[in-house]
Amino acid sequence: MTEVAAPSPPATERACPRCGAPLAPDQEWCLNCGTAVSTRIAPTPRWRVPVVLVGALLALLAAALVLALVELSGDPQPVAKAPGATPTPAAGAPAEDGGAGTGPVAGATPTPAATPSVTPAPGVAPGATPSPGATAAPGATPGPTTGTLAAWPTGRAGWTVVLASSKSRAEAERKARAKPGAGVLDSDGFTSLRKGYWVVFSGQYDSRKAAESAAEADGGDAYARRIVPR
Repeated sequence: MTEVAAPSPPATERACPRCGAPLAPDQEWCLNCGTAVSTRIAPTPRWRVPVVLVGALLALLAAALVLALVELSGDPQPVAKAPGATPTPAAGAPAEDGGAGTGPVAGATPTPAATPSVTPAPGVAPGATPSPGATAAPGATPGPTTGTLAAWPTGRAGWTVVLASSKSRAEAERKARAKPGAGVLDSDGFTSLRKGYWVVFSGQYDSRKAAESAAEADGGDAYARRIVPR
């Protein structure tokens, strides 16, 4: 008896789920509308989060760099060392009470001063006598004096010679009195000086070159510095 082969089941017809076009059994894409029938497209990687993190890190680094540059630009000049010997104030000298020095004691006989070798420049207080043998540097303008300490003109910007800096006002005034014509500045009142110091200065100059020449003549740790009031 001969066996008759059973007919194969008819192939299931496939259609595009989007446009309904007929699809072959092994067809994965619709040729009519381009829809993926059995293929799944992998999602794109999420790159936004890493980019945002990298941008935030770069912003923090830039801010830290700016803060470091600002901190470095505000550093003070080297503080001058105190002189080796400080003369003891004689009886009748102005008291170091943190304020301006007072005038000479009544009845005291002033010592005759030697004739100055140079003519005082305009701006010197009446009656002030330059140190014997002192030579004014080109462009220098001596500041007005109050007692035994020179005072910086209000609102004026210029160059000077910094002799020393101290946290103590009394110590700074003592050092200033050791040098004729020197004065004391409160650094809190000047944008070019670091806050919190009392600065001993000497002279007022119109140019940096003149101030540097005077600083070299003073020797030691003196240096030129521009003074800019707040």
